Amino acid sequence: MPAPLKYNAQYHDAWAWSLAIKGATDKEVAAAFGVTQRTINRWKKDYPSFLEALQAGKDAADAQIELSLYKRARGYDYDETEKIIEVNKDGSSKLARIRTVSKHVPSDTLAMMYWLNNRRRNEWSQRQDINVTGEIRGVDMSDLTDDELRALAHSEMQKDDSG
Repeated sequence: MPAPLKYNAQYHDAWAWSLAIKGATDKEVAAAFGVTQRTINRWKKDYPSFLEALQAGKDAADAQIELSLYKRARGYDYDETEKIIEVNKDGSSKLARIRTVSKHVPSDTLAMMYWLNNRRRNEWSQRQDINVTGEIRGVDMSDLTDDELRALAHSEMQKDDSG
């Protein structure tokens, strides 16, 4: 097994930032460096500049994704450039004109729901809390064995399926 890499602030900080801004996890950063995730965690603890570089990359990447999600939820307009190419009789081609077309991406309901479920959890959460209280009366089953309880449950499930 090769000897573990020694930490080099100029080298590892910049590389960690560049990996993190591309969405790499700590595990993936460790793999790229050829070290264990434990080493990455130790470097984050021992070298503040490494932690800051890694976190700055992650924060920048997250901010870009958040902006994209926000735009997708709201909808947005953009311009697309189309190049019109003409083919001559001899088979050669030339650029005839460039046209800019304005396009619209409509708001996305799923992106809205995701945003609101995370940002307005109290008002928009999809989570449902169901509490059941009370007691079961009737047959005393405390003397039944586990096998007898399983057989009883199985027979009840078959009744539900057939009825």
